[in-house]
Amino acid sequence: MLIIKNRFWIAASTAVLLTLCVLVVSAEAQKKTGGVSDAEKSIGGDEHQMSVYGVKIGMDVPTALRAVFENAGRKPGEEKPDAMRREGDGKKDIRVLYKNLPKGELQIVFDQGKFVSEIVLTYLTRPNIVDLRLPSSSGIGVATSGERYDDRYTIGFVDNKKQEKLWWRDTKSGNDFGIRLSFLSGNILRDGQLWWQTIAQKAVTIKPGHKKRFRKAMSK
Repeated sequence: MLIIKNRFWIAASTAVLLTLCVLVVSAEAQKKTGGVSDAEKSIGGDEHQMSVYGVKIGMDVPTALRAVFENAGRKPGEEKPDAMRREGDGKKDIRVLYKNLPKGELQIVFDQGKFVSEIVLTYLTRPNIVDLRLPSSSGIGVATSGERYDDRYTIGFVDNKKQEKLWWRDTKSGNDFGIRLSFLSGNILRDGQLWWQTIAQKAVTIKPGHKKRFRKAMSK
């Protein structure tokens, strides 16, 4: 699970971004977005959908950029992301950044510059785990408290330092690869005593270990 903390961005190249916007992709791309319907509901609301601003895993570049433009209140002239950088093996992956969206800062990774493989939203206003109906722990006390929670999530920590809490769940895409939705808490050192009660980031990614399956599905 990649937690985005690095703010070292290179300026967006107009030429490269225009190339992104006009990439020729298969008309079948819409069928490759995981087969996960945003109609699936949670008692915690729409934040539990496997998408952000309509962007889903497997979307091609033009479709993903259009979704952000249409759903995030972008104005004419703001069709392109605010910044981008190349990363990954051979610098073939492209990460784009949208700043100052209504919900916060959005990053999208296009695997090999073609299809969405990662979506990360850093919240401007952090939602509370109570509002999202995320349990504070997986203990028996939560299960018997009488409160209703979204019980699809596994709960753990980002690493053995136990400074950030993580809620995640996996779902099948219908294309032989899994998709993971995760919520990252605040940080115990930066956010004080109630660090674990608010969510700093939402991420939608390919399930760990499924990158080859994803690429095979996208190549069909």
